[in-house]
Amino acid sequence: MPTRRVLAVVAAAAGLFGFAAGEAAAQEKVRVGWVPAMVSSPIMIARDKGYFKQAGIDLELESVTTATDAMAHVGTNRMQILEGGVQANFFNALVSKYPIIIAGDRASTPLGHLVMIRPDLKDEIKSLKDLKGRTISIAGAGSIIAYEMDRLLKTVGLTLNDTNVKVLPIPQLPVAFANKVIDAADVYAPMTHQLEQQKIAVRLVDPDDVLTNMVVAVSIINTDWAREKPEAAHAFFLALMRGTREYCQAYHGGRNRGEVIDILMRTGIEKRPEILALPWPSRRATGRVDPAAIADVYDWYKANGFVKGEVARDRLVDNTYVDAATAKLGPFVIENTNSKAPGCR
Repeated sequence: MPTRRVLAVVAAAAGLFGFAAGEAAAQEKVRVGWVPAMVSSPIMIARDKGYFKQAGIDLELESVTTATDAMAHVGTNRMQILEGGVQANFFNALVSKYPIIIAGDRASTPLGHLVMIRPDLKDEIKSLKDLKGRTISIAGAGSIIAYEMDRLLKTVGLTLNDTNVKVLPIPQLPVAFANKVIDAADVYAPMTHQLEQQKIAVRLVDPDDVLTNMVVAVSIINTDWAREKPEAAHAFFLALMRGTREYCQAYHGGRNRGEVIDILMRTGIEKRPEILALPWPSRRATGRVDPAAIADVYDWYKANGFVKGEVARDRLVDNTYVDAATAKLGPFVIENTNSKAPGCR
């Protein structure tokens, strides 16, 4: 290939990934805290397919148990980005003037959650109204699951205060249901499938049939770092959005589904073929987060005493980075036109 043509190709690639041709070999280290789960697949896909390296990002992933554990790390720039749930501590960190903001979607409607009940109660509990006075398990008192359950109950004139709330980690639900410690729980996949298959619990309500515009997990960015190194921040989200599009095409049964499944199994995101054969959790192909949805979560946490202080609405969400990535990549078009899956659009 003639030298000029080689340089033209390099320059074009450099323009797509957000760095100058002369800097294509430079790698900016970005440390990311993440909670390994199916909704985290895009970051693994992007890493495995070399999208971060192509964008000039030296990605360092650090697994955390919950987003709560790592909020101080992203707030103090030990981590530049955190992928996790929309928890009360995010808003409390903003109250404490931590330089952080939500910069992208990680899990949103449809969520694939289920409100489940014990099988022996299916003739007594036939709707959300019948949960009044019942013992309900949620993953945490100040968790996004508590917010979701309260929103569900409000659709029938109840709140969590009308129930007996028991906080249990998700892995304890099979034993809690089997021993009749709880009557119901708001459960997310793949635990929903496990409980149904083992006949330990049955579905009462699919929250996706009742609630809309739910955002339960996001990408949180350190704004001081992003302001100091905007090229790296934009490059990170460009690579992540490429991984998100790969995930969404596979979600819709695209030609890359086998390749993506191989990545998920090889990297340990999900090693069970029977789980991968079930519907996958959704995230927005555009990466955009609705500020109104996050503001509603904040209002709920504050009203219920989990957030102490005021946060300006414009400090909650910044879609600048995912919007810039979409502008470079162009509109997302689902490859499999026969897909009826409702999410990942």
